[in-house]
Amino acid sequence: MEEMMPGPAKIYIALIASVATAALTVAVYRWNPENFGHFVLFFALAMVASAMKIRLPGFKTTISINFVFILVGIALFSFGETVLIGLGGALVQSLWKTQSRPKLVQVLFNAACLTVCTAAAFWTSRAVPAKLGLSSIAVTIVVGACAYVLLNTGLVSLVITLAEQRSLRETWSSCYEWTFPYFLVGSAVAGLASAASHGTNPGVALLVIPVMYFVYVYYRMHIARVVLENISSVSQERDTVLAGASQGR
Repeated sequence: MEEMMPGPAKIYIALIASVATAALTVAVYRWNPENFGHFVLFFALAMVASAMKIRLPGFKTTISINFVFILVGIALFSFGETVLIGLGGALVQSLWKTQSRPKLVQVLFNAACLTVCTAAAFWTSRAVPAKLGLSSIAVTIVVGACAYVLLNTGLVSLVITLAEQRSLRETWSSCYEWTFPYFLVGSAVAGLASAASHGTNPGVALLVIPVMYFVYVYYRMHIARVVLENISSVSQERDTVLAGASQGR
């Protein structure tokens, strides 16, 4: 984001922050952990997962494996606990080992964005299956994952569009292209872990850490390889143009 942020971007960030504040208020009001010890352990591991982040090419933003814990939280924990996992993960992801000192507005938006996405995914994953007469962990995870991915990529793409005056369609398409495989694998892991826990044993769900670590390492290597290939391709094109120009003299 630039130093002089456009007015529409400021209004948009303020709006998302207001919605996040409302969601946090509801989370505090409905705070009712069934097993606080399980939640503390799960929350701690989710924060560790949030530190495993990958910077997306062409974006001043990152993704982490915290979203897997958010999806598992939707299936195993209460609304307040799940929202707190999303908020805490956003803060860790924004502040832990950054390439440059993050601006307050960036931290604010990231925290608000993940809070809103987590709350919306939780509510959607409960409301839609109930309306359709379906009640299973698999359906909960699928609905929650769809809501989370669409809202997360949409909110991030829109703030980038407003702040950097890019095309919303191109920004969202690029963001979706980079993140969809990562979200897809993570959602599958979250679904399997939640199903294995039978909705009552968070300990089984903690197995997502080693699995997602390997996914994280692979995806990070994949992005690095793609970036290097793009740099090499641009370099070859430049050399070809220079060679043609020298021959034309």
